[in-house]
Amino acid sequence: MKRLLFRTSIIALMLLSGCTERGQDAYVEDLAMVSSIAFDYIDEKTVKMTVSIPHPTSESQDVTQHYSVDTELIQEGFVQISSKADKMVILNQLRTLLFSEEFAREGQVTEIIKHFYRNPKVGNNVQLGIVKGSAEEILKSEFPDKPSTDTYLYDLLSPKLHTAFSPFTTMHDFLYTETNPIFYSMVPYLELEKDSVKIESIALFDSGKMIATIAEKESSYIQALKGVVKLAPLEISFGEHNAEEQVHIELIKSKAKITSNKNMVSPKVKLQLNLQGALFEYKGKRDLEKTGEYKALEKEVSKQVKKEIEQLLAQLQKLEVDPIGISEEFRMYYKGKWTEELTKKIIQNVEYDVQVEFKLLNTGILK
Repeated sequence: MKRLLFRTSIIALMLLSGCTERGQDAYVEDLAMVSSIAFDYIDEKTVKMTVSIPHPTSESQDVTQHYSVDTELIQEGFVQISSKADKMVILNQLRTLLFSEEFAREGQVTEIIKHFYRNPKVGNNVQLGIVKGSAEEILKSEFPDKPSTDTYLYDLLSPKLHTAFSPFTTMHDFLYTETNPIFYSMVPYLELEKDSVKIESIALFDSGKMIATIAEKESSYIQALKGVVKLAPLEISFGEHNAEEQVHIELIKSKAKITSNKNMVSPKVKLQLNLQGALFEYKGKRDLEKTGEYKALEKEVSKQVKKEIEQLLAQLQKLEVDPIGISEEFRMYYKGKWTEELTKKIIQNVEYDVQVEFKLLNTGILK
């Protein structure tokens, strides 16, 4: 009876997912449940697609199997993989899509994401990542201290406080920013190290193609200006040689306010950023037991953050991208249809007035 109920449940699942042919039954061992997919660039027409398929049973020697094919069409690639695996490929458990940097710069990332987004069997919370070097290599790597590479990658690309600098972009997030003339896409940029994968930086996109990367701290500033309340820990160095004083600040809270002059011809934007955090570690010559020294440090930190944000805004202006959504402050007052060309016009000509107030709430380890 238990066997019959189990078999009936599996058949029902297969029918709902549209994965059976008429008159055929299937069991779990007949399915190839894809968890992660990596894409590497070959040429303008062809992509190398690598899938990761965890085994539902322990009968196989390998916990996870990988299959790679060169294909021009994604669906054609799945047909080839099904032939290799001798199993029916289903995407109900898909959680991660990885793209090599070369593919992100040269390929059709948006089109591939749209392909999976339109598939009703694929959830909208599939996480995205750009990979330095080969995406296939990361997917096939083994990490002895991790239960599985698929789980490790998904957890790495999921929101956590210590990596709150990352936008943690899902398929839904990416397509929203790609189809919205106000915003530009940001995706975590991964690098394979000896025994781990690191979010090395953040990739910036323009019209579906990767154009540059920015550092963790710069991404944190973007998150703060976009209104994210809790940010990742922040390290700041300043002084004559930019290293005479160093601070490590934890549990940062932020409040941002962006206003514009509403003038499309001569656009000006005022950015006010209030930050709060615990001074966890300090290295320098100040005596922070003295109130005056402590207040002076707050001012220096505010001044340094203001300087770094201004440098970031200049960099984004040079790249002609607006991941913060600055142009929204002009669109809301514009009569007519807003376009990406209008966003770029604002970015190219806008003048920024940055104001930063940093409050250090308490102290931790002082040197």
